[in-house]
Amino acid sequence: MKFLDDQLLNTLARQLAPEDRDEMAIPSYLHRNPLLRWVARRRLHLIAAWYERLAISKGQDLQVMDFGCGTGILFPTLLGHATKVFGVDIVLDAAAYVVEQLGLSDRVVLVSADETEQHIGSNSLDIIVAGEVLEHVDNVAETSRLFHHLLRTDGSLLVSLPTESVLYRLGRRLAGFHGHYHHSNAAAIHPVILENGFMLEGMAKMPLSDPFAIYWVASYRKC
Repeated sequence: MKFLDDQLLNTLARQLAPEDRDEMAIPSYLHRNPLLRWVARRRLHLIAAWYERLAISKGQDLQVMDFGCGTGILFPTLLGHATKVFGVDIVLDAAAYVVEQLGLSDRVVLVSADETEQHIGSNSLDIIVAGEVLEHVDNVAETSRLFHHLLRTDGSLLVSLPTESVLYRLGRRLAGFHGHYHHSNAAAIHPVILENGFMLEGMAKMPLSDPFAIYWVASYRKC
């Protein structure tokens, strides 16, 4: 698995508006506190490991969507098994810079979130990755139905979700994030995904099981 290096992340951090930089978790990946840095990167490695297992089971030449792609930090890993990656987000400046710097324009297509259905065909995707994004979505049910519409019959949805537990909120404060801008949490989002055409394939909770979990990483299959 491959990710963006620290030098590129630092460059992005200087270029982005503070709210966009924070939203894309760049301060967490670069935090001076090794524990906070480990938690952020551990989540990333867990998502990547699950993605690679899913991708290997489906074969090569996959079409993948990174929903809420942010900086595109997962692009190198996703491209290890996909011929095309759709990077979808509200703010695409950082991802566009990464695509240009790494020469990925022939395999990565950046799509504004409100134009997703216009650029991605129904039943065309093998895997959708939605890491640290569904908690920001107003209507998770509607977004889940969109995912179901875009995935092939045997398509998979891979998500990571914050628990919003006391431990999670403490970590956010230690990392320097203030305010509350999440619409939901892992426990609330999980049943909504199930109710809108998916079955659970597997779930991991980190760093420990509940009530000490900070994140859930879950894989769902379209049904």
